[in-house]
Amino acid sequence: MKLILRESDRLVFRLSKREHEALLTTLRMSALFPLGAQPISRDAAAGDVVRSAQEDLNQALSDHRVEQAAGITGLLTDPLRCACQASGGWQLTLGPADSDRLLQVLNEIRVGAWEKLGRPDFEKGTRPEITEENFLCFWAFQLTDLFEGVLLAALAGDPDESEESGPPE
Repeated sequence: MKLILRESDRLVFRLSKREHEALLTTLRMSALFPLGAQPISRDAAAGDVVRSAQEDLNQALSDHRVEQAAGITGLLTDPLRCACQASGGWQLTLGPADSDRLLQVLNEIRVGAWEKLGRPDFEKGTRPEITEENFLCFWAFQLTDLFEGVLLAALAGDPDESEESGPPE
């Protein structure tokens, strides 16, 4: 994934066919890594008001995720914003809201995958053993890291960091 144009109101990226497929596959994995709302209270004796508030929060988060997913689907199926190129690659044009939405969805997948991996502390060198059962979690975690890195570097205006990233071609 390579940033090819940055303007105040849009970012334009070129993606190879494999990068585009990897992005789509990663985004489709969001259902595998659902995030629940953190408990409002850890008090087991919390009253009806707290339980009701927790249910409302869970529903609001669920509704928000459905809205975000619909927005990403709209983005990736809009030929003006995600266009197949004659070379076989793709051109992805993101406005500010699109960039934020894509980052949010990617980050939710990343955090969900990290939780399913057992919340390893990668910075301290803790790495989970990769098994058949957790391979998709690790794959999703790594891919979201790459895509988020490119997006964040492009938003920050760091051309060296946003030039090349994503899965190997």
